[in-house]
Amino acid sequence: MATNSDDSSTFNLGDTNTEIHKVAAKPLAFWRNKPKLWFLQLEAQFPNSGISNDTTKYNIIVAALDENVLDFVVGILSNPPHDDKYETLKNALLNRLTGILRSQG
Repeated sequence: MATNSDDSSTFNLGDTNTEIHKVAAKPLAFWRNKPKLWFLQLEAQFPNSGISNDTTKYNIIVAALDENVLDFVVGILSNPPHDDKYETLKNALLNRLTGILRSQG
């Protein structure tokens, strides 16, 4: 038998009750000056949150970006690919922002 709440579910497995807690991915605001580190930090949250769906990962990135960073990838946002949305957006951000950081450094 399962009981549902916002953050956990309890399942009776014979003589043992197992409680499962949901862990939501909570990305920090995008680190424009350290995008590679931001992606490493974000991707560490996906397994703990049970997130493996490409569209979910893509949407998490989009929600974490401010308007200035969104401008860099407006083409992808306006016409996202059917497959590999997350990797496409991630690579575009890394390529664009690391190029800008190199030219400023």
